[in-house]
Amino acid sequence: MEGSPFLPLPEGLLIASVEQTDPRLTVTVISLRPEAICPGCGYPSEHIHSQYRRIVHDVPSGGRQVVLCLHVRKFFCLHLCCSRKVFAERFPDLVQPWGRSSNRLLEVLKAIGLAASAEVSERLTPQLAMPVKSSTLLRYLRTIPDPPRTNVSSLGIDDFALKRGDKYGTILINALTGKPLDLLVDRTTEAVSPWLASHPEIQVVSRDRANGFAEAVSQVLPHALQVADRYHLVQNLRDHLQQFLDRKRTCLPFVEDTPVVQKESSPSPPQTEVSTDLSNLIAPERLKVIRRSKRLAWYEQVMALHQEGMSQREIARHLQMSRNTVQHYVSSPGFPERAEGTGQRPPGTSKLDPFLPYLRDLWDAGNHNSAHLFRLIKARGYTGCESMLRERLSEWRAELPQQRRPGNPRKPRLFKQKKQRRLSSRAASFLMILPPEKLTIKQKHQLEQLSQASSDLFMAYHLTQDFVNLLKERQAQALDHWLKCAKASRLTELVRFANGISRDYAAVYAAFSRPESNGITEGHVNRLKFLKRQMFGRANLDLLRIKVLHAV
Repeated sequence: MEGSPFLPLPEGLLIASVEQTDPRLTVTVISLRPEAICPGCGYPSEHIHSQYRRIVHDVPSGGRQVVLCLHVRKFFCLHLCCSRKVFAERFPDLVQPWGRSSNRLLEVLKAIGLAASAEVSERLTPQLAMPVKSSTLLRYLRTIPDPPRTNVSSLGIDDFALKRGDKYGTILINALTGKPLDLLVDRTTEAVSPWLASHPEIQVVSRDRANGFAEAVSQVLPHALQVADRYHLVQNLRDHLQQFLDRKRTCLPFVEDTPVVQKESSPSPPQTEVSTDLSNLIAPERLKVIRRSKRLAWYEQVMALHQEGMSQREIARHLQMSRNTVQHYVSSPGFPERAEGTGQRPPGTSKLDPFLPYLRDLWDAGNHNSAHLFRLIKARGYTGCESMLRERLSEWRAELPQQRRPGNPRKPRLFKQKKQRRLSSRAASFLMILPPEKLTIKQKHQLEQLSQASSDLFMAYHLTQDFVNLLKERQAQALDHWLKCAKASRLTELVRFANGISRDYAAVYAAFSRPESNGITEGHVNRLKFLKRQMFGRANLDLLRIKVLHAV
């Protein structure tokens, strides 16, 4: 019997018999080739030495596993200069030497491994009559060769997190075809330069505002035109706006879920504004000063309401704060400063970890009172806070069966609690970035209050809108005038943003005048994050690189 349409075989192979059992089909295959090629010297031979059986797994048929029982012959090699005296015939079109799976089964398993994680594939493949272990599948994936090298005229480059906040890599995309080219182990100039040096044909590079990429392109490809990403330009502007609004937060309008009736005798809460000159501070110190001033403003509002006679519960509802925070502020002799971190505890550990076995034994024994458990571990030397214990116990409590709450049911509230808060600096920065036609009536009202609160806010809003409109309409000739206006505004954050654009002027000017965009690269970074989550964040760079370059 020759190869059937359900089981095609290379020329020279013949199906001798088919044995059907419930879980599998065993197909006996013999070779009719008159000679075989010696793998050592390449000379043919017709002299048969012996034969043996070789078991090879193939793609399933009709929902059953298919096992090929190959009758492989051994031949004498009569070439005097060959070191092999006896060799076995090979079938490279069907199975690789020493392989236990056919070529077509390997291709199917690799496609499944590229589409899903190895552990998911291990659970899925038995349902498809192709069982495989996760470690075996990973070994198959790592044998996939790199795609052929192609010439790149337009390159998209961006970074991605291998471990967020700790380790970053670089992804390179062909901006014309939209296909990924490579993944690099770092995002520094030293890591990117060798790859760029191997592609001198690149003419255009679309990148974000990172200094490492700009330096690498300038050093290795000085002839290439660099184009700054428009999305990152707007994002950088919004970040500077948010810092500016943090400094001017006393001018931000109130957002009222329900109108709040103020007492006539109640003075307005004191407002605190950052008085420190932030321009002389580095970024971490500047953020530290801004965040401390925020906490100080909250503390002063809490103390003002407390002096008016408002209870801690009412203060927490009024300011939408945690009651523990309100209690901490009220009971402190002064403004509670945050303690400096010692850095002695290794990352990923908790003060509660040494007491978890003891807590679990008590929990399994029926002791579910968090206050009692806190007192017990406190006596054993626990130095952490009770909220950390309550957070862990809440996870354990979710595993318990639900029980009806004893006593009478709670009475429904007759009116909605009154709440009032200031518009956050993040939300306000988005309002200043968005075009007016996309704003809702409520947002327009908030923006009107924002613009009327301060001349600095009015100027910042109009400068922001001008920048976004110029970028959207590609009016590169007006960029220099905008930079002069921004520097003349004397708004520290916008001046800093304008100085950053001046340092990267050529790439920003190209973003204002050319159609290239880094959006394709950002899309691949988003897909890369999905692949990392799909593999539970445990993929090494070599496996992640294969998944990205050979996406199904």
